[in-house]
Amino acid sequence: MMSEKIEEGGFDLAKERKLRVAVAQPEVMQGDVKANLDKAKIMIKEAAENKADIICFPELYYQGYHLEAEELQLLAETQDGEMVQALSKLARENKIYVIVGYAEAVEIPGRMYNSAIFISDQGEVIGNMRKVNAWGQEKLKFREGNDFPVYDTPIGKIGLMICYDVEMPEPARILALKGAELVFVPVVWSNPAEDRWHIFVPANALFNVYFMAGSNTCGHETCGSSMIVHPSGRILAEAGKSEEIIYSDIDLEDVVKERARLPYLNDFKEEFFSMDAVK
Repeated sequence: MMSEKIEEGGFDLAKERKLRVAVAQPEVMQGDVKANLDKAKIMIKEAAENKADIICFPELYYQGYHLEAEELQLLAETQDGEMVQALSKLARENKIYVIVGYAEAVEIPGRMYNSAIFISDQGEVIGNMRKVNAWGQEKLKFREGNDFPVYDTPIGKIGLMICYDVEMPEPARILALKGAELVFVPVVWSNPAEDRWHIFVPANALFNVYFMAGSNTCGHETCGSSMIVHPSGRILAEAGKSEEIIYSDIDLEDVVKERARLPYLNDFKEEFFSMDAVK
């Protein structure tokens, strides 16, 4: 967990901000929310027993990605629904932060988001990220979000994006400019797109010099290969093609150290990060 060593005068001599990251790669039972919640319970408990501080599950984990709009509408839940209540209890009991993808219902019937809920180790909802860039037919099912949030938590500044968001360079840079040190990406990534997965996650971690963790599913023609990546772009842990949890012990101070070596953010010119620059 986080610790600091500070000499008498208050100068930070050796600062450590270490945590253990867990990424779940489950096979999702399409439309079987009880089975998926039961599996989440097992994986959350296992991660906590392995002393993980945080665990991330894939995109639309709770309901399943491969459902028709009508099926998703019937299973969609609000931010204070039964799913979130159950996950909050699990997070609190296991003293672990939890990120889970789900189909989010809102107060307007028929409106639905592809979202990820972020819950603290005290069982409190920290935030809820809605996928901004819908892929292909997702546009016929979900309304798109409009924000790439960064949450300032006791274990670090944590950013979220979902699946197709990672294929655009701007979301990852926006998160960097908002101060993210560790970015989680819940996804459902297919076999035909596997080569891109192995490029985008390490590349975005490197270009923005922060940690990234991508959580994919297995089965249903997905490529697995969930990963945790260092700010240097080096892969710290990578899953295979089957169901598992991967872990990595990270030190968020590596973000500062790598940015001193690779000054991309220091040299970045914000004035060119707008439509005015292409006129």
